[in-house]
Amino acid sequence: MGKVYIYKCVNYEEKNVNKAMKELLSSFSVLKKIKPGTKVVIKANLVSAMSPEKSATVHPELLKYLTKFLQDKGCIVTIGDSPGGIYTKAHLSHVYNITKMDETGALLNEDFSVKKAVFNDAQVLKTFDYTGYLDNADMIINFCKLKSHAMMKMSCAVKNLFGTIPGTTKPEYHYRFPNHVDFANMLIDLNEYFKPVINIVDAIVGMDGNGPTMGNPKQIGCVLASENPYELDYICAKIIGLKEDDVETIKQSIIRKLCNPDKIDLNDNLDKYLIKDFEVKKGRNSIAFRENDKGLISKIIAFGGNKIFTNKPHCISKKCIGCAKCANICPAHAIKMENKKPHIDRSKCIKCYCCQEFCPVGAMRVKTSLLVTFLNKKHK
Repeated sequence: MGKVYIYKCVNYEEKNVNKAMKELLSSFSVLKKIKPGTKVVIKANLVSAMSPEKSATVHPELLKYLTKFLQDKGCIVTIGDSPGGIYTKAHLSHVYNITKMDETGALLNEDFSVKKAVFNDAQVLKTFDYTGYLDNADMIINFCKLKSHAMMKMSCAVKNLFGTIPGTTKPEYHYRFPNHVDFANMLIDLNEYFKPVINIVDAIVGMDGNGPTMGNPKQIGCVLASENPYELDYICAKIIGLKEDDVETIKQSIIRKLCNPDKIDLNDNLDKYLIKDFEVKKGRNSIAFRENDKGLISKIIAFGGNKIFTNKPHCISKKCIGCAKCANICPAHAIKMENKKPHIDRSKCIKCYCCQEFCPVGAMRVKTSLLVTFLNKKHK
């Protein structure tokens, strides 16, 4: 039976954070057995150099408590991540500074080596590059933020492990796994390889709308944790109004028998935490609408289905500043700048939403067809 813990925490005031985190961490026997000298890496969600008020990254007040909790047990605590961009000390130092990681009391990762892994038990990710500092950990704690996500619908525990891939190579993995099912299984493989001992979610203030970086801060009011990242994500999805079929990582984890929704044991009544107006773009994510069908009629249906039901990245020209970051980061080279505005070649676009995630002004958005929008409203 999978155990998921959830505790109310209405804001980031120290007294409220300390109370919620104390209750949360006391639930795990593995933390009670830690020996002095244990090297713990907290893999935090530090997706970009954004202040905590933007709600794109884990709040430093939570990490401050966790760091002290571990240090009081004699642990050597390091916080690290590999956000998008060049994986160098200069870039990461800037990210650490803006996200206020220097206020947590933990060591901040300064090992920027890249290692190669062979994972024969993986479903799709048999070989991959990863951030070498993780090799120094006796124990990894996965600390994520609950956010909307253009490509995967939700960014939470499972998605956070994509930060183990060095920043500049992330687009390569989008291109390597353009099918959303394969991309989800790649993320699951990363979780199975690194196996964090505990997964913690900052869901005090999450992010909805144009997430995971340019959305809106959204009050949720809780912190959650579990040893099982897939069942933790299942509960988080329910909180923000998503079903298991909406989130491909959850769907695939159930298929792989890593998540059993019927056997999740929650310590509190989930109904108290449900958010009814959390904005997540609905619509089809897959780039392969009935891809296995054969014959002319089926191909016509597949072509029409992709046109009608599949979400697409879209640029709001009035907001665009012409920085070309979207074109530079696009793994499929589907974006060209014309008159200082991005133009997307739909025949090349793999709908990875790297352009949307890393647009510095939020000009790139998820575009959903009018028909899908209408059907979603009718469904509600």
